[in-house]
Amino acid sequence: MNQTISGAVALVTGGSRGIGRSISLALASRGIKVAVNFISDKSSAEDVVSEIRSRGGDGGIFRADVANETEVSEMVSRIESALGPIDLLITNAGIGAPTTHDDFDMPTFRKIMRVNVEGTIIPVMAVKDGMLSRGRGSIVCISSIAGLRSRPRMIAYSTSKAAVIGFVRNMAGALGPAVRVNGIAPGLIKTDMTESMDPKVLADMEEEAFVKRLGVPEDISGAALFLLSDDAGFISGQTFVVDGGRVTLP
Repeated sequence: MNQTISGAVALVTGGSRGIGRSISLALASRGIKVAVNFISDKSSAEDVVSEIRSRGGDGGIFRADVANETEVSEMVSRIESALGPIDLLITNAGIGAPTTHDDFDMPTFRKIMRVNVEGTIIPVMAVKDGMLSRGRGSIVCISSIAGLRSRPRMIAYSTSKAAVIGFVRNMAGALGPAVRVNGIAPGLIKTDMTESMDPKVLADMEEEAFVKRLGVPEDISGAALFLLSDDAGFISGQTFVVDGGRVTLP
């Protein structure tokens, strides 16, 4: 991470667990002050910030429902009062649920779209004007390879992640050149959420990947650090696939 980014302030939504936790810790290790957002798991968020501070970094926990405009606006104000203006945003909060065409229902669809799509758009809209006024900023939105390929058993989730990819493309054009917007589409990443999955399914996914393994959160945080930095200064509007080779583009 270069000097332009060191000392900046970053907001990581859903920053207390899994990929969000890894990104929060990676940012802090580069001298970035990290605002760790959470909605219900305060203890995990506190653990992340405690670890950040034990390593000599700085940060804080900030509760908000990322799909609630008022709560996000208030959270941004609290972060800027405590840590300073937000230079970097990582929208990571998200949920999923199996939805086939047989069990598809609109309440579930709306819930997933609310968190995954509105919960991406609202934080971006809350920080973009400040970034534009300061003439700099970098945003990374976490999507999924589910947004790039057919997922007939996860119709709502896949649709929501495809929407995030479209949002990244459009906002990058709208906010450039001062603010860059990119996305990351992870493959299956080993977190506490994968522990209940069928071992055979996991083994098949490992075999399908070119690198013959599943991902770990650090695979995503490494990509995020690159995209946020000026080392990626000529990259905007892109969604990076980080999945060991299970999906290849174009």
